Amino acid sequence: MAGRLEGRGVLITGGGTGIGRVLAAHYCLEGARVVVAGRRSEPLEETVTAVRATGGTADALVADVRREDDCVRLIGEALELLERLDVLVNNAGVPGTDMGVSEMTLANWNDTIATNLTGPMLLAREALARAMLPARRGNVQFLSSAAAMNVRPKKAHYAVAKMGLVPLTQTLAHEVGAHGIRVNCLVLGLVEGDLVDRWITRMAGESGRSPEAVRETLVQASSLRRAVTSDEVAALSVFLASDDASAITGQSIAVTNGALMR
Repeated sequence: MAGRLEGRGVLITGGGTGIGRVLAAHYCLEGARVVVAGRRSEPLEETVTAVRATGGTADALVADVRREDDCVRLIGEALELLERLDVLVNNAGVPGTDMGVSEMTLANWNDTIATNLTGPMLLAREALARAMLPARRGNVQFLSSAAAMNVRPKKAHYAVAKMGLVPLTQTLAHEVGAHGIRVNCLVLGLVEGDLVDRWITRMAGESGRSPEAVRETLVQASSLRRAVTSDEVAALSVFLASDDASAITGQSIAVTNGALMR
């Protein structure tokens, strides 16, 4: 049977590891042709190899979303590979270095904002102008974080960057809805994987607690008492990109197991 996204072109940033790799697998299972992008070629090629091994169609492009020239080039090269661009998933992100505002460096602030907010805006700009608006169809997704709402000390740079994706989503949804384009934001909670494992280890070291105790505290803060899986994130992303979600736009949907309720 044909998948829900048969023949559609999808670009996923941060596609070399973690959620990005799982996103690529899910989109290909639904029949999409996928391009994964990121800063490092080796993990991207590992994603492509894994996807192709299951019969999916995937390619990799190296790009740094902090750079405007790279964003422009990435959309152009993705269009050449895919011949159409129906879905843009802005998954690339960095936590930055934990710093209080009183000690914040401009380099840390700017790098976090550039990766998590400015880059996604630039990619959306290029995808809309060069592919989606002319075709009068498309789907743009941003990946935000519950840390933007449930703020923590020393995370102002990250919270500000991720919170900025919410009004960006809403504004774009207003601007392009009449052209048949939908824009949504996934607000992620504690997602299982290496990134969260490293963060928990660092928090444990700073607090003098064991990583297991820190993890348990975080898990207990959610209604379902567990972490989110990358598969759960990918399942929602695919749904939002599909025609099954044709009436959903401008939304910021919490994928947090109930740790964030709005």
